[in-house]
Amino acid sequence: MSSTTTTLEQRLDNLRDLESRLTFRLAVISKQLDKDAQDLLTDQPVNLTGYRVLNIIGTLGDLSISDIGRYTELDRAQISRTAVELSSAGLVTFVHDLRSKRKKIVRLTADGHALLKRMRPTFRDRQLRLREALGQDIYDGLLAGLGRLSEVLAR
Repeated sequence: MSSTTTTLEQRLDNLRDLESRLTFRLAVISKQLDKDAQDLLTDQPVNLTGYRVLNIIGTLGDLSISDIGRYTELDRAQISRTAVELSSAGLVTFVHDLRSKRKKIVRLTADGHALLKRMRPTFRDRQLRLREALGQDIYDGLLAGLGRLSEVLAR
């Protein structure tokens, strides 16, 4: 066997080893999902982080920057910058929390609700496409596995 063949076989073994690492695979898939989602936002006035902030507020209601961070695992400073950009675009507004004078609550405006209403079908279709590609059993197993990983990492 030539050294070129050995080198190629070793590289393939190394690649298989790399691809068997859960954290590596999850990182790659996360980037692929982000790119896919960003592609869906090409003609929209928000980027992926903006959409995520709008979506979490649209789903859960008015939230503080800290609460958004807890739900999304995004950096608080990034959320704050994004919320300011969304406010400048007229998609969210800030209101004072009645319980804490220092805390600001982020609320969707009518334009923010309208934008989400227009974008949600696209993301629902994406969700359906991914679910159908996996099949229901694998999809359910994947969600269960991700839930368990989240529990383990939260400890």
